[in-house]
Amino acid sequence: MLQFIKFTQLPVSNQRRAMRFYTEKLGFRILQNTPYKAGWRWIELGIPGAETAIVLTQREDDLINEVPSLVLAVDDVETTYEDLCARGVQGMQAPGPAPWNPEQSFALLRDSEGNTLLIGSGDD
Repeated sequence: MLQFIKFTQLPVSNQRRAMRFYTEKLGFRILQNTPYKAGWRWIELGIPGAETAIVLTQREDDLINEVPSLVLAVDDVETTYEDLCARGVQGMQAPGPAPWNPEQSFALLRDSEGNTLLIGSGDD
């Protein structure tokens, strides 16, 4: 029987830069960092208390996806957005009502590799 999602892959061009971004700017912790294949490592990152991790995988092209690659639940979207922007994270869309549920809020950010991140209120 399925239990949970163990990890999802996040495409990056530079693993070291991405690992610094996610650990230093967003507070992820390194779960695994081992040699994997020529010039690349298996880097698995997680949020304390979460069951699902992200694995920083080699980007196959230079395309930037405007659709969020990662959606993160936060307690306070506006405060988190301001805090992350102050830490040097690129803001893309300031906090506002979510089009799928106006009682929730969301904001968009960009990571060091050009991936779009969505932060949203964690309540259902």
